Amino acid sequence: MNLRSISLAIGIMLFGQFAFGQYYYLTGSGDTPGGLNQDPAYPTGGGQVGGWSSVLGPSVGTPTWSADQTIPFAFNFNGSPVTTYKVSSTGVLTFSTSAVAVPGATPAALPSASIPDNSICAWGLEASGSNDNVSTKTFGSAGSQQEWIHFSSCSNGSIGWSYWSIVLEEGTNNIYIVDQRNTTGTGALSVGIQIDATTAFSDPASPAVDATAGSDFNSVDDFYYTFIYGTQPLNEVKLVSFDLLSYVATGGTDISGTVQNLGADPITSLSVTWNDGTGANQDNIPVSIPTNGTYTFTSPTQLAAVAGQSYSIDLNVTCAGDADLTNNDATTSTVALTQLPTKYVVGEEKTGTWCGWCPRGAVGLANMESVSDFIGIAIHNGDPMTVSAYDNSIGTYIPGGYPRGGVDRVADGNPAAANFLAMHNARVSDIVPCDVKNLSAVYTGSTGNIVVSAESEWYGTVSGDYRFSCVIVEDDVVGTGSDWNQVNYYSGGSNGVMAFPAGVNFAFDFSTAGDPVDPLEFGGYDHVARYLSSNDILGDAGSLPAGAVPLGVHSHTFAPIPASVTNDLEKSHAVVMVVNSTTGEILNAYKTSITGDVSVTELDNNMELKLFPNPATDVVNVSFQLQDAADAIVTVTDALGNTVMESGVASLDGGENHVKINATSLPSGFYFVNLHVAGTVATQRLVVQ
Repeated sequence: MNLRSISLAIGIMLFGQFAFGQYYYLTGSGDTPGGLNQDPAYPTGGGQVGGWSSVLGPSVGTPTWSADQTIPFAFNFNGSPVTTYKVSSTGVLTFSTSAVAVPGATPAALPSASIPDNSICAWGLEASGSNDNVSTKTFGSAGSQQEWIHFSSCSNGSIGWSYWSIVLEEGTNNIYIVDQRNTTGTGALSVGIQIDATTAFSDPASPAVDATAGSDFNSVDDFYYTFIYGTQPLNEVKLVSFDLLSYVATGGTDISGTVQNLGADPITSLSVTWNDGTGANQDNIPVSIPTNGTYTFTSPTQLAAVAGQSYSIDLNVTCAGDADLTNNDATTSTVALTQLPTKYVVGEEKTGTWCGWCPRGAVGLANMESVSDFIGIAIHNGDPMTVSAYDNSIGTYIPGGYPRGGVDRVADGNPAAANFLAMHNARVSDIVPCDVKNLSAVYTGSTGNIVVSAESEWYGTVSGDYRFSCVIVEDDVVGTGSDWNQVNYYSGGSNGVMAFPAGVNFAFDFSTAGDPVDPLEFGGYDHVARYLSSNDILGDAGSLPAGAVPLGVHSHTFAPIPASVTNDLEKSHAVVMVVNSTTGEILNAYKTSITGDVSVTELDNNMELKLFPNPATDVVNVSFQLQDAADAIVTVTDALGNTVMESGVASLDGGENHVKINATSLPSGFYFVNLHVAGTVATQRLVVQ
């Protein structure tokens, strides 16, 4: 969890910080409080998250209180037990359940006469929209549960949709106010706790607290306040993270971490101690950390990493007078690699022909084709290109709606080209322990199967459960029927230009096309996942040693893959990945063409059918070789097999021959030029622009 560094701000009216019945607050970001709630802030299609219980909404036009809700565990507010609460559609939770007047949607500074005593405020939300809900759900196990009260899709100042939550925590009695997701605009809330008409603890920016979280469905950009009952200690440091990579190069390696100052006084010195099993190393580091601030430190003493060696390192960080010594320790492991392999990034995109915004993902992946160490895969849903096992599992790693993209199953976001590039750039520099090499994918006509095999070299012994995984991807995929047509919300141009880059699919622009779009118009769907090995997104069980993968080269041959999973082997590739089967993370990957008896041209008859130019705009030159004099017929068929042109040629001589085709009458798209000679057919694909 990353914690945001801001100055501690406690809005206390009339009574000072050390008044009886006081709260103080800290801020955090980068996850939900304690990480218990990993539900997306909003589900596919918006509105209320599945599995939650609605207590208000949707469409609460007039500010309204919910019915009384029972807290499912023992909880104290302001030092006294409370058992029930009710919540308003305007972002106020109160334990004074007899209160009648409902706070309106326009907030004021706290304390306010509009707020009942004993209340928690994210005041200023308005749940009047058709997707707006106030819902509840309990997370965690007995003794450390959290009761979440979630305000979904509400308006907030000039923000059209805003997602906030109020959280009650068992055991600590902490109160959290969580900013989870927002669109553009300026927020206007009062955020804090009101004890009574004269005492409140709040963000001093109230009633104009702006949104901090962005539009991500997940908690990566969440921001939250932790309200703690009692007196803030003067000196208290917490070790937030041990920032040592899982894999490092040999030689001097920094021991780094991030701490947060939870005390009221600034921290001026840190005592950093770490031990790799050979003895303790202790350093005092001068710092200046304000209250609630965070600081990333580096120990002056480095780890001397030896190639191939694994390390388990204990870290302790304290400050003078540290009030709590239970939150100062961490242990992590790393492996010093014998060399650093080249990293390839796998970008996966969730898409479907039914999804009107999904042309964005197709264009996003097309723009990434120029990035040599990026491998794109389009995973279809609800259309004829769906691979069910892949589609059913990808939501675990790329949650949310359609389209949606992610890289290596460790980051996800909008699949627009700029976002894919940013995710790739952030990931490609990561150190990984292995590569994928000597990848082959060979098709044998007599069996009708593709056999894929690969090696992975590991540059250190790495604990965990890892697997090889294979995906067959195909470009220019088309088919018949309306469910092959791409629904297109960019039609008409009101949602901006959405065009393939130059050189890809004729630079087709969805904003000037109709709705839906026949895939023949843009040359077919690219990067389409057609097959997933073992029907398991985590790869082939047992394909790498269990428990720990030793340093060295490991190989795997996948079960034979029926060539029938593709339409055109020449437009297909095999992608082999090494996957962490516990987390789903893709460590590394490689991509190769399919070889063997692949070409639809009959090479054994030596006809050597060639087309020039290809792509073509008008006249196409067709050349071919005949061993002996023979009659020949040239036909042109479209992607659906319909003959659109035919030319009969009689008694050609042996040797090289030429025929011209006038393609000016053919609409843009791709076609097949077929040469028929003595019962044998040679075929080449033609693109007409």
